[in-house]
Amino acid sequence: EAMGLLDAYGIPTPEGDVVDDASDAVAVAQDVDGDVVMKIVSPDILHKSDIGGVKVGVANEDVYDAYEDLVTRARNYQPDAEILGVQVQELVDLDAGVETIVGMNRDPQFGPLLMFGLGGIFVEVMEDTTFRVAPVAESEATEMTREVKSAPLLRGARGRDPVDVDGVVETIQRLSQLVTDFPAILELDVNPLVALPD
Repeated sequence: EAMGLLDAYGIPTPEGDVVDDASDAVAVAQDVDGDVVMKIVSPDILHKSDIGGVKVGVANEDVYDAYEDLVTRARNYQPDAEILGVQVQELVDLDAGVETIVGMNRDPQFGPLLMFGLGGIFVEVMEDTTFRVAPVAESEATEMTREVKSAPLLRGARGRDPVDVDGVVETIQRLSQLVTDFPAILELDVNPLVALPD
């Protein structure tokens, strides 16, 4: 549901779909270029990787068995869990880009507080984030990408290719619009938002 909402606001998400059948999983994987990521989908299982509910880099010929394995693991871990199926997704090359995070927390006094920073596994360790009250203009979103200590990574430090900062700025603005349009959304994180050179 969250993926659909992001797509509707023009925030690109990895290609793929949620399926409840191993044969459908194979069909989705065949439509995606290269290997896929597969994750168990259940509202009752939050930390999927802890139970072996995520498989990365699955080749087409292994998708059927991977589907069966993920569902079996989830049932063994939590027999009463509601299992909606398995998400089959395009594998994004994290090494080519910079993992950032965009998010929102609705403050009782200020309203929707937008966050931007270094994402992935570093978000808790580095605590390199900046905040603005939504809605934000393009100039404010641009400032956010310049304020974080890790800003040089976005602009091509140490011989790396610069990433699509304009795309990040646009994503911050689109997220700002989304949380302004829907006061019912109390918090939201896109982590990681992978900023790639292209």
